[in-house]
Amino acid sequence: MASNNGGKPFTDNQLTRLVKESANQVWHAGRGAYSRAGSEGGRLVGNLLSISGRIDREAKNRVVGARDSATEAWDRLESAFVHRVARALNALQIPTARDVHELNSRVGALQRAVVALERRVAQAAERKPRATAPGKAGARKKAAARSSRKAPARARMKTGS
Repeated sequence: MASNNGGKPFTDNQLTRLVKESANQVWHAGRGAYSRAGSEGGRLVGNLLSISGRIDREAKNRVVGARDSATEAWDRLESAFVHRVARALNALQIPTARDVHELNSRVGALQRAVVALERRVAQAAERKPRATAPGKAGARKKAAARSSRKAPARARMKTGS
């Protein structure tokens, strides 16, 4: 038989009653904890959700701040790199894209001017009469000789000599 702390042995009836009372107390304590968890669990979960939302917002704000800071640093680095490369290319006298674009436009303008001059020359050549008979060719030579003799006199008149 079992004995209590006082040293007296328990009877089977007393032991059974003591075990039942302890089991009943444990059962009530468990039920009370379960009902308390049920009633306060919702509030606890709500608190946890609000804390997690706050932490999530703070984390997002920090990530956005870090990203903005990194973007600014990258832009400064890129600007410094572009500036230094431009200085190095300028020191080596390598033309920039703007210089090449300007040269291309100037070459295009020159090409258009050459084409226009070629057209004028071709049109002038078409207008010039062609020699058909030998007699006319001689007459043209005489006329050219007369005009070349008169040209210096005309030039002297214009200059005042």
